[in-house]
Amino acid sequence: MRVFVNFTPRPGPYGGANSFLRTLQRELEARGVTFTSEAGAGADVALLNALTDGLDLAQVRAVADRGIPVIHRKTGFRGRGVADLRAEVDGVIVGDRVQVEFGPYVTHSIFQSGYSRDVFLASGFTGAYTVQPNGVDPDVFNTVERPRFRSPRPRSWWRAGEPLRVVISTWSTDESKGFSYYRELDGTLRGRRDVGLTLVGRVPSDTRFGSIKVVSPRPAPKLAALLKHQHVLLQLTSWESCSNALLEGINCGLPAVYLDSGANAEIGGPYGVAWNGSLDEALERLRPHYDEIVSRIPDNPYRVELVADRYLSILEAVAAGHEVPGD
Repeated sequence: MRVFVNFTPRPGPYGGANSFLRTLQRELEARGVTFTSEAGAGADVALLNALTDGLDLAQVRAVADRGIPVIHRKTGFRGRGVADLRAEVDGVIVGDRVQVEFGPYVTHSIFQSGYSRDVFLASGFTGAYTVQPNGVDPDVFNTVERPRFRSPRPRSWWRAGEPLRVVISTWSTDESKGFSYYRELDGTLRGRRDVGLTLVGRVPSDTRFGSIKVVSPRPAPKLAALLKHQHVLLQLTSWESCSNALLEGINCGLPAVYLDSGANAEIGGPYGVAWNGSLDEALERLRPHYDEIVSRIPDNPYRVELVADRYLSILEAVAAGHEVPGD
């Protein structure tokens, strides 16, 4: 099967969508799928992503006019993208409306969460769709440490009475990633020995933390190695369709303290507790259930081999002109 795409995966740390699409493409290639981004190339089906690389109505129509059935993976633009696309007009985010307008040329849509589906339905979307969360590479994001020159071993876990190591993971510096909360929290951690907080990624240029340790973005294997040395993920982003950082943390064995916004509770609910404005209060609720939560993590559905199976069934059905099984 040959699939036309509008994205070129980039190496290194370059955002959650890039990380997922790179991982998905690699997994599908292992199943015999080939990809092309050449406009004139023949393809059995198109898998187009959001508004990546300026995707617009004319481009989607041109693909459909070539007789290629189109699958569109939609992403909500509240809290992401340039100001013009994240603006709200008549109750609808502009970037979401643009994607809804692709409708006449799209055979099937993929939403990354029930939250994202509901946002688009409220924005005027109609059509066939599948809700399919993202997944991460379990060969990288897992609960096994791989020290240099030593045999792999299970990661270490938090034990009652030990200081808790909490981590924030974000590639973006957008305020929607929770920085207002983190700036406020920073002042409450001064001198604390029972809790330490590390942010891996990037911070706004005008932000300086005194208590939160900041380390630079890193490629997936080094990010996973860092996550496996932490105990809890703090995820206070808003309006996420499906946070890749949350999936990576869960798969590395991190129960989550999450802001109940976007799909965070939908994705992270079985593996953490909601943020109610206080880190101490959230950790008090989390500690008694820590072992129970980490025992459930190996069975989580956010692994790319499971996700790729679903994508492949969608690609094959749409390419053959059939209904997508299971929807």
